[in-house]
Amino acid sequence: MRITHYIYIILTAGIAFASCGNKQENGDAPVTSEEEKPLVADSALYGTVGRGTAMHSVELLDENGNATVALVNVDIEADVQGGIYCDDRLTMVLDTNKDGDKEVRKAINLTSLCGRWVALDRNFEIMEDGTVISLQSQETNPYTEWSMVNCNLVLNRDTFEVDYLGPDSLALENDKGIFVYKRFN
Repeated sequence: MRITHYIYIILTAGIAFASCGNKQENGDAPVTSEEEKPLVADSALYGTVGRGTAMHSVELLDENGNATVALVNVDIEADVQGGIYCDDRLTMVLDTNKDGDKEVRKAINLTSLCGRWVALDRNFEIMEDGTVISLQSQETNPYTEWSMVNCNLVLNRDTFEVDYLGPDSLALENDKGIFVYKRFN
């Protein structure tokens, strides 16, 4: 075979390979817009911190009063943000340890998250009812709603990992960077 035949075969194979690259197995068109992306399943638990909570365990009461007890294992460095206080609203993601016990992997105190947060370019208040009130008129894309998914904070369509939630500061992170806020009382 001549070298031109090899080039022809390689080009033909490359074109065939490239044209098949965007097809999905079910034959549907590829997902292109933000609205069409599938939602992430939320495996977090939500509820109120119960009176059975101790130093290394959390009792979470769901809306029906059913209790889930999970260990807060300091050896695996459970990520607990905002503290764990009786009667506060909490969301948590659990793992199961080798003994079959439930352990907190991440927990966010929703009561601590609510309130007014300010930074140089943002000034907003997270309300208990899932709304966000923008208090800075110059914001070009103000947050209007919030929710939690797998202990990640969703503000409008932006999803953030809660890196730190303390009494006076909040650090959120996503693929665009780390955003730090100060609580405004």
